[in-house]
Amino acid sequence: MHKKIILTGLLSLYSVTTYAEVTYTEQATFTQASLDNLARNLEVKHEFVDSYPEKCPNNLNECYRSKIHLKYPHDYQTKLGNWAIYFSQLTPVQTVNSSEFTITHINGDLHKITPTEQFSGFNANQAITIDFYSYGTQITRSEFMPNYFLYSEGLNATVIDSTRTEIHPETGLETQGYLLPFTDKQAQFKLSKTDNTQWASAQQIYATTPEVPQGLNLSARLIPQPASIEITSDKTVDLSKGLSFTTTGVSTTVLAPAIERLNLVGLKTSKDGFPVNIIVNSKASNSNTSETAEDYSLTSTSSAITIKASSNTGAFYGLMSLAGLVSVDQHIIPSLKINDSPRYRFRGLHIDVARNFLSKNFLIKTIDQMAAYKLNKLHLHLADDEGWRIEIPGLPELSEVGGKRCFNAPDKCLMPQLGSEITGNSQSDGYYSVEDYQDILAYAKARHIQVIPSLDMPGHSRAAIHAMEARYQKYLAKGDVELAQQYRLVEPEDKTQYSSIQHYSDNTLNVCLDSTYHFIDKVIAEVQAMHQQAGTPLTTYHIGADETAGAWLESPSCDKLKIEQAEKVAGLHTLNGYFIERISAMLAAKHIKVAGWNDGMGETRPQNMPNNVQTNSWSLLFEKGHIATHQQANYRWDTVISTPEATYFDFPYQAHPEERGNHWAARHISTQKVFEFMPDNLPAHAEFWFDSTGHPYRSDDSQSSLDQGVRYKGVQGHLWSEMLRSDTQAEYMLFPRLLALAERAWHKAEWELDYNYSGIIYDENSGHFNEKAQQQRAQDWQSFAYVLGAKELAKLAKADVFYRIPTVGATVENGYLKVKTPFPYIEVEYRTIKAGTVQSANKNWQPYTPSSKVTGAIEVRAIGADGVRKGRTLNL
Repeated sequence: MHKKIILTGLLSLYSVTTYAEVTYTEQATFTQASLDNLARNLEVKHEFVDSYPEKCPNNLNECYRSKIHLKYPHDYQTKLGNWAIYFSQLTPVQTVNSSEFTITHINGDLHKITPTEQFSGFNANQAITIDFYSYGTQITRSEFMPNYFLYSEGLNATVIDSTRTEIHPETGLETQGYLLPFTDKQAQFKLSKTDNTQWASAQQIYATTPEVPQGLNLSARLIPQPASIEITSDKTVDLSKGLSFTTTGVSTTVLAPAIERLNLVGLKTSKDGFPVNIIVNSKASNSNTSETAEDYSLTSTSSAITIKASSNTGAFYGLMSLAGLVSVDQHIIPSLKINDSPRYRFRGLHIDVARNFLSKNFLIKTIDQMAAYKLNKLHLHLADDEGWRIEIPGLPELSEVGGKRCFNAPDKCLMPQLGSEITGNSQSDGYYSVEDYQDILAYAKARHIQVIPSLDMPGHSRAAIHAMEARYQKYLAKGDVELAQQYRLVEPEDKTQYSSIQHYSDNTLNVCLDSTYHFIDKVIAEVQAMHQQAGTPLTTYHIGADETAGAWLESPSCDKLKIEQAEKVAGLHTLNGYFIERISAMLAAKHIKVAGWNDGMGETRPQNMPNNVQTNSWSLLFEKGHIATHQQANYRWDTVISTPEATYFDFPYQAHPEERGNHWAARHISTQKVFEFMPDNLPAHAEFWFDSTGHPYRSDDSQSSLDQGVRYKGVQGHLWSEMLRSDTQAEYMLFPRLLALAERAWHKAEWELDYNYSGIIYDENSGHFNEKAQQQRAQDWQSFAYVLGAKELAKLAKADVFYRIPTVGATVENGYLKVKTPFPYIEVEYRTIKAGTVQSANKNWQPYTPSSKVTGAIEVRAIGADGVRKGRTLNL
């Protein structure tokens, strides 16, 4: 018989045929309401099965196995095939073991799950499993992206509710309910059978965390540590009544941001406050460079504090040091004398706002913290494949199209990537207007920070390409072919097929088109004008220049260019090298220094480059990265150390699946590891660091040494944002590691191993970093960690910075709970849990004391400096 029904609200009216208890669909069509209903009720569970299967498909060297389980609460029987699930998977799926669904790689990380003819629907609460293998490696939970969405042609795509993330009410951290737990410490944690990485359990953390006792007398210690500091008297200086400023050669208006910092830590400005005399004498500068002198002296006595400097910057840093001497609840400092100047002139932080947008407010807050710890360069990564984040007058498509991600609207947005929402108005979407950008420039300038913009090219340029294609189509539709072609970045006749490092097939500018250079000249001119109008001239521009993979092989324009260049004396080195050399000359003509990543810069011919060049060296040390770094430093280029193993803050603090971050360079980068970095001597780290799977390595510098006297320009921290979908996640990854970077950028420690210009070999047994140096480093870390716990975490909390609360190391000895935290003065709490379950036997958390006696299984966690927010829980 035939009858009309509506089946569980999913589909529009359709015809079904029923024989006994078997029901199947003859024809059906989705409506928006039925698609939305499916998205609300479909349960998706992603299971990470094996990080290194015994055998990989397609002769791959590396792969991992996953399963996606789909379940619906009601019978849903249909042969309807015009719907699909889209999801982000960082590396392409290779093979699928399912008769009912296929998975197709679309572009970048976007994949599509499509039902086959064998799919006939869901039986109530019975999961259908899609088993598949993917290329490469994934190992942390944050690498498995959220926000799967449904789409049917002619309808609006809608996110599947079960794949959304939530925020834990006590920790503020993201939870991923769609991702099944990682419990296998081999198959879900190791990258290979020989991987030596240790799971950061409570016991492992306890065993490897050095003791930092409370009650140390470090009243004269601050972060970053000054070049010299001397206690001059046993008399203390009480600042509890506030500060009264007298200035010579500088106004308090210029120093206002530093005074605001003093106010934040509790040192209010008062006419009856303790006298602070600030004297700036520019004629007293000993600086023999064109750069602003940053040195200062600070003297505190029972009658006054005196800060002397040869520049406003030095005076500013003197006040920041005063703020560093106190804690938020203790405003007494010793009588002392500080003489200080920085180790490096370039003390930078790179922030990627392109992959996922980060708000203007986030940048403002971060600039405040950079200034407090004397960092002076903000490298803003404003454009990449996944987003263009700055308004360019005359090219509105760049920000209006390139600044947001949605689905199936190529003239309005970019495609979804990185587990982003699909509305086009989530936090991952957005851009800085001209006014926003100039506000950021002015705010940074007032805090003695230079903003270095970066719009990555010629690779990593999909957002620009896509936006300019939208512009091309707009003017072509108006019949203005010349205007349409003006800034076009691709050549339709180029049939090259390539896949970028992030698996895009369309992300590289064509470097052989004149329109490409017209576009770049237009963008640089507009950015330069923004800087000029804000009173902060553009002196350095970072072009990226890295990771161009196999493009232009079948480009007619490039074939023509090769012929033309072959007839010239210099000839053609590489197409990417040609591009970088040409852009570098364009920038030099505008009096702007070119900067780029060292792998791209390595494709140039030094004799064809301007005299003033910056290279950021991000080569991995365990892959002989010191060689390329030394080579470019020997060109006398301004070399900024960007070593991923210590400066990439998008990697986990600890090796644990729930710690957010990437894994290709290091499984963990703790605050202590950043502190122990020796930027002047890169190969020496082979004595005590390991590769990404926990194995020792060897650094041979005998044939690649630095030329005598060559020094690096500076060091830079990096926050890439592929796995950061909020400001709070970004702050969590930055702090407190950024303070350790500031320490190394400003101060060279006594224990650091000086570089040996004769070139030597380092490994775990070479012994150059001797026992004395190891003891000095351990003592220095103890002092740094003490100041961080006793003073700085509370300051971060007071500034509303979402810093990482450390996980607790714990063990049980003779029935008593013992705990360790990396920094002192961190409160810890615990509770018992029922054996074999995740349920708490005692729901109330108990404050830890050394006399805490426990039995059975327990949970431990730390409490933030605000007394409210909690750290991540570990079981014991």
